[in-house]
Amino acid sequence: MIVAYAAVIVMFLVLYCMARRKGMGLSAYLYEAGRKKGMFSHKKIQENICLLWPDSGGRAEREGEWLRQFYVSKIRLAAGMLFAGTLFSVSLYLSDEVGGTLKDGKYLKRNAYGMGDAETELQAEIREENGDSDIQDFVVYVGEQQYEKNIVRQLGKQLAGSLPDLILAENPSLEEVRGNLDLIRNAEGYPFRIEWESDNYSCILSDGSVSNEKVGEEGQKVCLTAIMTYKDYAEEYNFPVHVFPPIYSEEEAFRKEVYNLLNLQEQKNRHEIQVELPEYVDGKKLIWSEKKENGSSFIFLLIVIGAGTVYFLRDKDLQNKMEARNRQMLLDYPQLVSRMTLYMGAGMTVRNVFRKIALDYEKEKQEGGTMHYVYEEMLFTCHELDSGVSESVAYSRFGKRCRMMQYMKFSNLLVQNLKKGSGGILEALRQEAGNAFEERKNMARRLGEEAGTKLLLPMMMMLGIVMMLIIIPAYFSFSV
Repeated sequence: MIVAYAAVIVMFLVLYCMARRKGMGLSAYLYEAGRKKGMFSHKKIQENICLLWPDSGGRAEREGEWLRQFYVSKIRLAAGMLFAGTLFSVSLYLSDEVGGTLKDGKYLKRNAYGMGDAETELQAEIREENGDSDIQDFVVYVGEQQYEKNIVRQLGKQLAGSLPDLILAENPSLEEVRGNLDLIRNAEGYPFRIEWESDNYSCILSDGSVSNEKVGEEGQKVCLTAIMTYKDYAEEYNFPVHVFPPIYSEEEAFRKEVYNLLNLQEQKNRHEIQVELPEYVDGKKLIWSEKKENGSSFIFLLIVIGAGTVYFLRDKDLQNKMEARNRQMLLDYPQLVSRMTLYMGAGMTVRNVFRKIALDYEKEKQEGGTMHYVYEEMLFTCHELDSGVSESVAYSRFGKRCRMMQYMKFSNLLVQNLKKGSGGILEALRQEAGNAFEERKNMARRLGEEAGTKLLLPMMMMLGIVMMLIIIPAYFSFSV
């Protein structure tokens, strides 16, 4: 995986250098490169951006800049996540590699004094003389560095009576031992340390490893001595053990021999900082490597998926903003029609009404008012009229830009008024205002129902919490 991480980082560095040579940022460079290949030419996104970023004074000139800002921000967010995730994955990978316990392929690092024994998962590549190879897993236990044997001792008869059962491991009894014993160094609840001695180390080592391959069918009797110590008090107990030969398959016999050699190596030079691993077993070469669970590749995959998701979710966010725009325009429609009816009823022309409503909105906005998309479109329409566009064309464009049936119907009424005269326009606007208010009430009712549905899940969760607060105390009170 480190090659993949390095490739991603090199790719970012190359792209950054190319962008700097062009005098651009990395995100802007990627956008320009993609735009030349037709990657950022989504028409619907361009239309939505133009509608969401109204600029009545220069929309046509700034459409390209708005689209560029949108895609550059998307690329910057996705690329930033990918680069940061890659660096994090590299640091995690390197920390796992540097922090390992296997050194130079043959030495295991011990824990320092008082840090306890260490357990390491290793992989050994076993190479046969004929060139074949196999990989096997081994669990190696390495004891901590020990102090001088000046630790005081204490003996407990209760523990001594329990030791025969505690050290059995998978053996049925001390009268029939075929596998390793669990010669414990301490016992829970007892403040002393246990040292073991054997009168036959060729058969049983002090760590409980049993070498019984050469034991005959009649078995071999061994005496184990447990030396229990606590401060300045010590006691010894002898335990007779009857060792019988194991029943191993070929692979189990090989693994047994590997473990025996590992245990022998671990027992040698207990005061040294590292343990040398065997290189040959039964003429087979062992190449050791530490077995690690490196999660950097998984995190890197999640970062890549997250960056891609964030990039495409920006389009979803744009769509949500469009829905919010349409909802606002629907809510503003009744008020707009009502104001148009009021001013035209007072004798003002359509053009003057448009200008008054737009300028009033612009003044309110400069004083800190909120933005309303419909009035932004009206301001744009006023600029079109000032630039020489005919009223019928300007009103028709207004309806098309709003992209809603209500506003298209409204613009058609204004265009028909210009073509057929002002007769009947007031009555039509009054009727449209009434219909608009009815639609707004229906929309408010629908939004209320949607809000109630969204609150259903939190309410059910709160109900469950309340029920738990009532039931649990009641249950414990009955139990008492």
